[in-house]
Formats: sequence, structure tokens, C-alpha cells
Amino acid sequence: MSDKSSHALPMLTDEELQELAVFNDTVTPYPRYKTLNIIFEEQALKTPDHVALQLGSKLLTYKELNDKSNQLARHIVELGVKPGDNIGLLTARNFEMIIGMYAILKAGGAYVPVDPEYPIERQQYILSDAAVGLLVTDTTYPINALMPDLRSLAVSTVAFEKYSASNLNLSIDSRQLAYTIYTSGSTGKPKGVMIEHHSAVNLVLWVNNRFNIGSDDRLLFITSMCFDLSVYDVFGILAAGGSLVIAAQAQVNDLNELLHMLQHYQITFWDSVPSTLDYLVRELESTNTEYRQHHLRLVFLSGDWIPLSLPDRIKQFFPSANVISLGGATEATVWSNYFPVEKVEANWKSIPYGKPIANNFFYILNDQLQPVPSGEVGELFIGGVGVARGYANNAEKTAAAFLADPFNKNDGGRMYRTGDQGLMLPGMNMEFIGRKDDQVKIHGFRVELGEIEYLLNQYAYVKSAVVLAKKNNNGQKDLIGFIVPIDKFDKEAVIADLKLSLPDYMIPAIWIAVQKFPLNINGKIDRKALLDMEIPADVSRLHTKAVTPLEKTMACIWEEVFDIENIGVEDNFFELGGHSLMALQIMSHFERDTGLKLPAVRLFKYPTILSLLASISDADEVKKSESLIPIKPTGSKMPLYIIHGDGLYVLSFKDLAKYVDDEQPLYGLQPADLNGVNQNIKTMADIAGHYVDEIIDHNPNGPYAIAGYSFGGYVAIEMARQLAALGKEVKMLGIFDTDAENVFYNKSWRVKLARKIKRQVPKLLWILKSFIKEPFNTLSYQYNLFVKRMHELFYKLGLEKDPKNEGVYSHINAINQKHQEAFKAYNMESFNNKIYLFKAEKRVYFVDDFKYLGWNKYAKNGVKVFDVPGDHATMLHQPNVREFGEKLQEALNNC
Repeated sequence: MSDKSSHALPMLTDEELQELAVFNDTVTPYPRYKTLNIIFEEQALKTPDHVALQLGSKLLTYKELNDKSNQLARHIVELGVKPGDNIGLLTARNFEMIIGMYAILKAGGAYVPVDPEYPIERQQYILSDAAVGLLVTDTTYPINALMPDLRSLAVSTVAFEKYSASNLNLSIDSRQLAYTIYTSGSTGKPKGVMIEHHSAVNLVLWVNNRFNIGSDDRLLFITSMCFDLSVYDVFGILAAGGSLVIAAQAQVNDLNELLHMLQHYQITFWDSVPSTLDYLVRELESTNTEYRQHHLRLVFLSGDWIPLSLPDRIKQFFPSANVISLGGATEATVWSNYFPVEKVEANWKSIPYGKPIANNFFYILNDQLQPVPSGEVGELFIGGVGVARGYANNAEKTAAAFLADPFNKNDGGRMYRTGDQGLMLPGMNMEFIGRKDDQVKIHGFRVELGEIEYLLNQYAYVKSAVVLAKKNNNGQKDLIGFIVPIDKFDKEAVIADLKLSLPDYMIPAIWIAVQKFPLNINGKIDRKALLDMEIPADVSRLHTKAVTPLEKTMACIWEEVFDIENIGVEDNFFELGGHSLMALQIMSHFERDTGLKLPAVRLFKYPTILSLLASISDADEVKKSESLIPIKPTGSKMPLYIIHGDGLYVLSFKDLAKYVDDEQPLYGLQPADLNGVNQNIKTMADIAGHYVDEIIDHNPNGPYAIAGYSFGGYVAIEMARQLAALGKEVKMLGIFDTDAENVFYNKSWRVKLARKIKRQVPKLLWILKSFIKEPFNTLSYQYNLFVKRMHELFYKLGLEKDPKNEGVYSHINAINQKHQEAFKAYNMESFNNKIYLFKAEKRVYFVDDFKYLGWNKYAKNGVKVFDVPGDHATMLHQPNVREFGEKLQEALNNC
């Protein structure tokens, strides 16, 4: 320890003092006068054309990101924002989020992140407490109406071309605030942690230097900007010249999608709480033991306990990964200590906490703030340049948590009382023991139990409340709410009220009503006695056995995921301790076992096995309709009926339904029995005729709006012909990225040979042009196409087993084959309808007619083209589907 004061250290030997001095000998030069935006601007000069951000098929180079953030910053300054002002940032995980962060910093402000998923009350409190002068958003949110006096700026409305793209070069002190992140607080309100630029600069440059982060690295961004791991994810990787691959929320909510992204984008850097990666690995262990991704070289795990088995399990699927355990606190700028996990020793009780990072110090102290001997438990304190300025508008809490550093008066001269306990292991690595107070970590999020208790004790129907955390069978902590009700305990009412103020991870999973709380000898509530209380088997679940095969399948999956026996069909997902990662795992296993793909979010609406299965297989609905699937059945406008593509399912349209008007009904049409093959359907007219019968039965008089995606586009054309023959009015005929020329190319080789030969030269030129423009995506598509065709050849030769010929996939494959046979025999003729063509902007394969996809040859009344961001697959996914939905509604309104 440098600059020791006269503070007494009587408990340590001279040898221990020397070891402690070496342990905290971390002072290292760093550019303490630079800001986060400056180190990015320096990198943008070095690698202007390198990809900085990627979201689906969209790319943004370092120069483009720097230019756009400069232009937005100038607009922000024009609005009157001054250096030091707090600026709210409310966006989804997208380009606008990153542009907004840098623009705010470049304008001299500090960003205050607000998650769109937070309850409105929490959003309002954060924006009010931080006294933000401006709110930067990516769209309009309900909070805009709730706080009409707060100036709001939607990035999409800014005329960027009006502003210079050069750096602003404002004089910004590195000790000015960079951001304020709000964490859970013990008094019922979140606390704003204020971090200065130089603290974050020290952190990100230490990571980049220590782990050789560079332009070849690609980090998968899955974290909320309100979680401080995002600070390195954004500002760290972009200070090193690497690429930030952004996972949209729909992708974050899908384990299989994340695993695909890790492969597809050749991700080299993973950063998350342990539970997220643990669930990904569990998914691979149960569904895909052959999965290997060799590009991932660095795995950062922090924010919660790391299961002892996890590092080795990670390396089974990611053989090149180096697992790094990190710790610290939001109040000390993300991470303050680290430990490379090279080998998990048999005698370890937990993964070591490690040593301090550059310019950070760690002290293990007793109640008198004296260092404790090696091997003894004490409270962890963090010193150094990472220590926060304090809590926003809370001098009392700041004074209690941020103390003068008696061991090092330089490098900030303050230390943060973490509330964590730890000890020093032989070899001078720390071990984390646990919390000293009522603060806990729930799935990586820091939770003050007092914040939940405070709210519960405000409710008129609650006499007294205590919230505790207890480990479940999976080793993760669940929140338990103990309630002394004034009258009868209404659990659903309590949960509903809490959800108005708290995010889901802070809602207790288990509830126990008691007549009174046990007291200890001092007359205080005996919390240990409550924790030791045996939880009655029926406290959170009314056991009703599974009866049907589907119920039994789902119950077995729940028992596997929760590690609980005898789960019944009326057990509540959340009361069992379920959270979003478990929801993803359940739906993934359900798809594996049944072939039915359901969105994980459905569990949040239907949290019991009984209600969940009823939502997809209600007997009355099946009797009414064999193929018509209500995706968004409510609304007064003319319904839109969408026909499936080759995948057969219509759940892929669920996101599209979110971005049409509230009054716009939307239905999907898919084969009547996906577990069998209807032998009566042989031609395109048969397929279309069955669907026409369905929609006429649903809506006898019309008028009709129909649309088809991919293969469904041809079905929609035939349906329109049949409806017209019946004297029905088709007001809109939509085509979702279907190429009319494929009608020709699906004919016999004798018919198409000459034309295919003729198109090879323009096709080759197009591929070369695409390779020059987007080499990675072009190579990836051509490679995947080659591999797919080789597998198909091997299947035909019997050298490989075709997975599509097993289980439910054999039925789907058989239906697709019948559809393809019908398509090859189909002769499409010109028709009187106007085509509304929703065409993907990004084309990863060659087409003859890039403008109209060949439809102008057939549509006598013309083709109206709507360009949709993304490619053929991603146009239906976030973030592209938002614009798709808006354009689709525009067409429906004006047809």
C-alpha cells in the first residue's frame, strides 16, 4: 500500500504487511485526462472503415458511428444542453442506443440510462431524481405522455444532414460525470451511482491492454444499458477497434438464437452474469452435445456466484475460451478485481475473487477499519480511481458508503464499503464469502431487500412484511416474501401492485403468510428463523397431476428445469422461482420434444402448464378452425390473413403483430395437421382452396386482405383468384419477399436449362459485387449454401442420416415435399389485382428482377413496392419488423 497513514495495523505481521503492499501495488499510468468519447474518436481515426456495430444485416463503421454521434451531439447542444447536464437515454438495444451514448458524452453531458422494460413509476423516479434536462429516445414511449414537461428527442426525427460530422472538441474535464446508473436501494427507491469519465477510461483500457483486445475481436452485446456490464461492452470494445454485435431483445430471449449468433458472427468475447452462460451450456448439454465454437477466446463472468463446474463445462463447447472471474461494484466502476480460471482445484469452495485491477485497491477490514490477518473473514472495501463520486441527491448514503481511504491518500483518496465479506487465501488471492447486509444478487442483479419490504409495508392490506433470499436446488437464490396480512392474504393483488413499481427480478417467487413474525432475544424479527422455516409444499402450488400426453411432457420439462419433483399443471411458473432464462430453456425443450415452437414470453401471460397448453391447443378453437391461427384477433379493422412460408408455422409473424395498429386484427394460415399429411391436398388450387374455405368461414362477407410470405406468396395469388371467382372482393394482395421468377425455375430442367445458362453471367457478376461490398455476409451465405447442398447429396447417397426424416420433422418434410410438387405443376397466369410487394432491402441471393421480383409481368393493376430492412429471414425479426409493421399498416390503411 502506498502512502500509508498512521492508521494502526496491529493485527498483521511484518510479512503480512509486505504481502499486502505487493497485493495492492497496482498503480499504473493511464490517460487520466481523457474522456470516453476521446478514446473512441482516437480509434475512429485509426480504423474509420472497420465495422463498429452490427445488428442483423445492418452495419455501422467507426467513421459512420462517429459522424452520426457528432451530428446528434450538435443537435443536443443546439437544444441548450450544457456541460455537466444529465441527459436521459431511453432506447431499445439498437444503433440509436450507442449513437445516443456517444452523442450525450460529446455534448458534454452525462447519460442516465432508463430501460424501456422498467415499470413506468420506476422510469419516472429515475428521470426526476436525476433532474434530466432532456430525454433521448428511439421512439415514443408512455413516459413521454406522463412527463409532458420533460423535453424529449427521438433520434429518428433528427435531420442529421444539417449538422457537421466533425468532432466537437469541447473541453470536457475527465472528472466530469460520464453516467449515472440506478441500482436497487434500501429505502424503497433506487440509488443513482455517479461515475466520472476517468474512472471508466481506466477500466476499459486496463481490460483492453491486459487481454489484448483488438480489431479482430467481436463482442456479443446482450446486456441492458442499465446494468453496468454494458459500460465495458460499449466503450471498451469500441476503444480497441473491435466490433460490437448487438443482439436484439427477441434474440436475447431465445437461447438457440444466441447459440446461432455465437457461431454465425464468430464471436470472440462473451461478457455476462454466470447464470446466462450456465443456461446456454445446459441447453447444449441437453440438446446439442456436438456443438463447438472455436472462435470464442475470452469469457468474462461477474455479478454473481460462478458455479464451480461451469468453467470446465464452458470449455467443452468453446475449446478456445479463457474464463475470467471478475468482481467489484457499480460504485467502483464495474470491475475492481479479477481471477483467470485456468484450472478448478478440487479443494475450492468457490471460484477465487482474485486480485485488484490497475489503479484499484482492495482492503479486507474489521469493524474498526483495520486489516484482518490472512484467512480471517472481514468486510471488503475498494479504493482507487474507480471509486464513484457518490449517490445522486443522497448525501447521507454517500457519507455512509464512501469513506476516506486511510491506506492510500492518492488516486482518489476514498474507499467504498461494499457490504461484501471475504478473506485472503494463501497465494494472495481473495475469496468472496457473501453479503454482510440485506443486499443480495438475484440472477446477476443487485437487490436491496429493504426496497421490496418498504413497498410491501406501504400497502393497506399488509400489517408487516419481510423479504429474504434463499438458495434453491439449482444453487440460485430465490426471493421469499413473508407477509402478516391485516385480513386475508391476496397474493395476486400483492404481486400486481409490486409490478407497478419493481422490475420482474425483484418480485418474490415464493410467498408465505404468517400470523406473526418470530422475534429474537432483542425483540427484533428473527430473520434466520424465517429462513430456517420449512416451506409448506402447498404454499406456492396447488398440485394437480398432468393427465394428457402433452401435459405430461411439459410437466417433465418443468421438473427437469426447476429440479423439483411432482410439478402439477396448476403450478405457477413464477411462484416456483421461474425467470426469463428458465422460460427460454422450457420452450427450447418443449420444441425439442414436440416440434412445437412457442415464444418464451407466452409463459409470462400463461404461467401454468394448464393455461399455457390451453393457449395453443384449446379444443373449441380447434373445432372452429383447422388452419386459421389467431395471432392478434382483436380490432375493428379489416382482418389481414397471412399464409405461411416453407417453415409451415405462422408464429414467425408474432412480432409483426406488435407493430400494426391496435385495431388491426391479424391471422395466420398454416397446414391443418402439422403432425400428419393431408393426402387430399395435391395441387396449389387444393392448398389455396382449403385456406379460402377457412377465411370465408371466419369472415363470410369480406372484404379481404391476404398476404403470403415466401412460398405463401404463390398460395396467396391462387387464393385471390379463387376469391374473385366466388365474387368476393380482395382489397389487398400482399407479397412478403416472394420471387415470381421461381415459378419458372421450379419447372423441369428441360424447360429451364437455357434460361438458367443465360443468367449465370449476371449472377456471377452480382456475387462478385456483393463480395466486394459485404465480403463476410456473402462468403457466409455461399458457404452455408454449399454445405447445405453437400448434406442433401450425402442424405441422398445414404452417407448421412437426414434429421428431417425423424419424428415431427418427417411430417413437416413430407408436407413441404407435397407443396413443392404442387408448386412445380402450377402455372401462374396474369391477374387483375394490384400487388403490394414488401421486399427485403438486403438480398443475399441473386434474383432476375431486383426491383419488382418479377411481379410486374403478372399484376395487371401494377406493383407497389415497400422496401423493408433486413434480408428474407430477418425482415420478420427485431429490429427490422418494426418498420415492416408500420409499412404494412400504411398499405392496409390505403388499399
